[in-house]
Amino acid sequence: MSARVHLRNLAFNWGGHAATLLVMFFLSPYIVGKLDAVSYGIWSLLNVLTGYMGIFDLGVRASVGRHVALYLGKDDPVGVDETIRSGFGFFSLVGVLILLVGILLGWLFPILFDGVSSKDYDTVRVLLPLMVVNVWLSAIAAIYSSVLAAHDRFDIARGVDVIVLIVRTIGTIYVLKNSWGLWGLVITVIVGNVCAVAGNWFFARRVHNGLKSFPFCYKKIRLKELFSYGIAVFIINSAVKMIGQSDLVVVGIFLSVADVREYSVGAMLVLYTSTFLKIIVRTYFPAIQRAIARQKREEVIELFSRQMNISIFFGVIVYLGYAFFSEPFIYLWMGQPSFGRQSVEASSQIMGILAFASLPMIYINPIGGILAAMGRIRSAAWVSLGEALTNLFFSIVAVTFFDLGLLGVAYATLLARFVVSGVAMPCLFCQVMSIKLVEIFKNWFLPGLLAMLCFAGLCYLSHYFYTPQTWLSFLLNVLIVAIVGALFLVKIIFTQESLFLKWRKRGG
Repeated sequence: MSARVHLRNLAFNWGGHAATLLVMFFLSPYIVGKLDAVSYGIWSLLNVLTGYMGIFDLGVRASVGRHVALYLGKDDPVGVDETIRSGFGFFSLVGVLILLVGILLGWLFPILFDGVSSKDYDTVRVLLPLMVVNVWLSAIAAIYSSVLAAHDRFDIARGVDVIVLIVRTIGTIYVLKNSWGLWGLVITVIVGNVCAVAGNWFFARRVHNGLKSFPFCYKKIRLKELFSYGIAVFIINSAVKMIGQSDLVVVGIFLSVADVREYSVGAMLVLYTSTFLKIIVRTYFPAIQRAIARQKREEVIELFSRQMNISIFFGVIVYLGYAFFSEPFIYLWMGQPSFGRQSVEASSQIMGILAFASLPMIYINPIGGILAAMGRIRSAAWVSLGEALTNLFFSIVAVTFFDLGLLGVAYATLLARFVVSGVAMPCLFCQVMSIKLVEIFKNWFLPGLLAMLCFAGLCYLSHYFYTPQTWLSFLLNVLIVAIVGALFLVKIIFTQESLFLKWRKRGG
C-alpha cells in the first residue's frame, strides 16, 4: 500500500482525535465550573474505575482487530467471520461479570475514597454500575470498528466517532446547564455509546460483505487464538491503566478526592496526546500485520521507518511544548474563581512532569507495534506490567514516606517510565530485529536526542524572554516556536537515512 494511503488514513485518525481534543479543551473548563471540587473528583474517579473494568475483556477486543487484519491478509473469509463471531460470543458472557463487579465497587466507593459525603453515597452506588454498562457497549462498538480498520476504512470509523462526539458534547452541555449533575453526565455517556454501536454496525456491514454477529462462535481453535494474543494485550492494557489512572486512585486514597481535580487537569492533555501518538501505530498496524502475514519483510521495515519518523517529529514538538508552556496554558485554560492560582500552579507542574515522562513513548509505541505484529507481544506485556508496578510502588512511597504530595506521584511516573520501559523495550527490539544496541543509539536515538535538545533550547528561550497573558499572544508564541522548531526537526529527522534502510541495503 502506498505512503499516500497511509498518510490519508493517518490524517483521518488524527482529525478524529483532534476533534476530541478540541471538545475536551472547551468542555473541561465548563464541567469544572459547573461541578464543585468533590463532584468533579467523583466524576474523575468514576471514569477511572470504569476504565479499569475494561481489563475484563482480557485483550479480546484488540485480538479480534489483529486477527481480522491477519485473515484478510491471508485471504481467509472463514477465519475473518469466525473471529468476529467469537468476539461477540466472549463479550456476551463477560458482560455479566463486569456488571457484578461494578455493583460491588459502587458499594465500596465511599469506603475507599476520602471526602465523599453521605449525600453522595446512594448516587455513586447507582451510577457506577450504569457506567460499567458502557464498558460492554464500547467493546461491541470496537469490534465493528476493527472491521472498518482492517479494511483501511479509517475515514468511516472516524466519521462515526465524530458523530458520537457531537452527541456527547451537546448532551453534556444540556444536562449541566439544567443542573442534572453526575446523573446527566452518565446518561449522556450511555447515549453516546449506543450511537457508536449502531453507527459502526451500519457501516461495517457495507464494507465487509457477509458480516455476521450471530450465531456466536465458541470454537476452541478461535478462542485459543484470541486468548493467545489477547492475554498479552490484557497485561499491557492493565499496565497502561495502572500507569495512567492509578495515579488518580493513589491521590484519592492517600490525599483527598478534591486533590484529584488538580492532578486530573494537569494530566488530562498529556494523556489525550498519548492516544494521539498511539494513533500513528494503530494506523500502520493493519498494513504491517498484513505484510507480515504475506512474509514481506522489506515492506514491514519500510512501514516501521515511516511511523518512527512521524512519531519523533510530532512527539518532540508536542511533549516539550507541554513541558515549557504548561503554566500559561493552564492559567488561560482553567483560571476561574473555582480554580484559583494555587490550583493552576499545581496542575501546571503536574503537566510539565508528565510531559517529560512521556518522551520515551515516542520510541516505545512504534517498537511495541512491531513486537505485537511479529507475535512478540508477551515480552512487551511483561515490560509494561513491570513499569506499572514500579510506578505504583514509587507513587505510594513518594506520598506516604516522603510526603511529596501530588508532585511525588508525577515524579514516580517519570522515574518508572525511564528506568523500566525506556531501557527494556529498545533491548527487546534489538533482539527481535538482530541489531546491536550501539547501532540503535548512534543511528536512531542520537538524532532523536539532538532533535529534543534543539527544540528544548528554542522553547526555553521563548519561555524566558516572553510570558503570554492572553490567548492570542499565547497562540502566536506557540505557533512561532512550533514552526521554527519544525524546520529544524525536518532537517534532523527526515533528511537522515534510516538505519533500517541501510540495514536492508546491506542484506540484513
